Amino acid sequence: MSLEISLNPEKVWTDSLELIKSKISLQSFNTWLKSTHGISLDDETFTVSVPNKFALSWIADKFHNIISTAVEQIIGQPRQIQYLSRDEVAFAPKPSQTQVEVKEAPQKLNFETQLNSRYIFDNFVVGDSNQFAHAAAAAVAKAPMQTKYNPLYIYGGVGLGKTHLAQAVGNSVRERFTNLKVLYVTSERFTSDFIDSIAHQRTADFAKMYRGVDLLLLDDIQFLTGKEATQEQFFHTFNALHQAGKQIVLTSDRSPREIKGLEDRLLSRFQSGLVADIQPPDLETRIAILQQIVHSERQTVSFDVLTYIAKNITRNIRELEGSIVRLLAYGSITGRDLNINFTQEVLKDSLSSVSTINIESITKAVCAYFKLEPEQLKSKRKTSEIVRARQIAMFLCRKHTTSSLKSVGEEFGGRDHSTVIHAISVIEDESRLDLGLKRAIDDIENKLKA
Repeated sequence: MSLEISLNPEKVWTDSLELIKSKISLQSFNTWLKSTHGISLDDETFTVSVPNKFALSWIADKFHNIISTAVEQIIGQPRQIQYLSRDEVAFAPKPSQTQVEVKEAPQKLNFETQLNSRYIFDNFVVGDSNQFAHAAAAAVAKAPMQTKYNPLYIYGGVGLGKTHLAQAVGNSVRERFTNLKVLYVTSERFTSDFIDSIAHQRTADFAKMYRGVDLLLLDDIQFLTGKEATQEQFFHTFNALHQAGKQIVLTSDRSPREIKGLEDRLLSRFQSGLVADIQPPDLETRIAILQQIVHSERQTVSFDVLTYIAKNITRNIRELEGSIVRLLAYGSITGRDLNINFTQEVLKDSLSSVSTINIESITKAVCAYFKLEPEQLKSKRKTSEIVRARQIAMFLCRKHTTSSLKSVGEEFGGRDHSTVIHAISVIEDESRLDLGLKRAIDDIENKLKA
């Protein structure tokens, strides 16, 4: 019996969507994938119908890997994924974006750069919040293995451009120095490759592949926490590359000193090069990011609308990008004018979910709970009650805002970042054992989210 007869493409797609739904936000799922259908399936290709060309391009670019993995799980075998818009114009995606990853026999580890060609310096919007990190990344890209920035460690909150910068370095080096071997991986991929190499007794191949590159870009290093064997392997990989004069670029959501669960010898090596942070973009930078996206899509949106979005979505570039793309998509589908009213209608869910939690609201909530005045938290007084309230406030600022350690310290009486780090560490450790402290934090958080 042929595969086409035994497997119904719509049923395969429905089952795949259930898997995909758990991997992405509900908003993204409803916007891009809810109206898609599986229309054909054979021994090589699975074809998916999407509403229009704009949605097709976005889905192929943003969700292809998730789709491929889900379809493979449902079918039990990999398939090439083809996207077809409703007007029956087939989309031919770039090979780097659409090639289905086929797991080879365990005897061999394949080398692939893993870079996304979309992430380049030309489309990275530079502002005060990321200028230093951008300059450092550009310097490494121009002269890999020749600067003192080795490793280059870039850290910042979710969706602020760390991955973009790291991959921009990789893409630039590949273009400038065609003889150099470049590899971009997430820490999850590094861990997975290491586990597979152990399972199939190919650790020598693993070491040869990772230690044989000229530029290693490792994303989200914080996810190595708690994985002792993987940390050991990365320690030796790091040393081998560094001693050979090879370039290393690391990204994380926090500074090296804030990462718990990583060996001290690793953390000390992370700080041996250059550590650069990325802060949330200011209003002007957010507007510039929106303008760039609109320009790249060859669309026109009024400055008032862009300013409205930028003022309401402040913490995360990824949210910012998703919102303008959603607006453009809805405008394309409905044909309506992209004015403020339409923007409010389309983005109501995004805008209503924008967090109003900031340092000021946290300070007020903590003071209300402990019956203190904000001035007391900012004072030099060190009574046990004030110290504990101040530590909780600093902990919540780090958890619920993207403010830098320096900014948080300045808000609480001009204290330095080491004081903030200590406060966060104390609360994290003690709240695991002290149920009263945990309840206090939970109560304050519930007030903040009310």
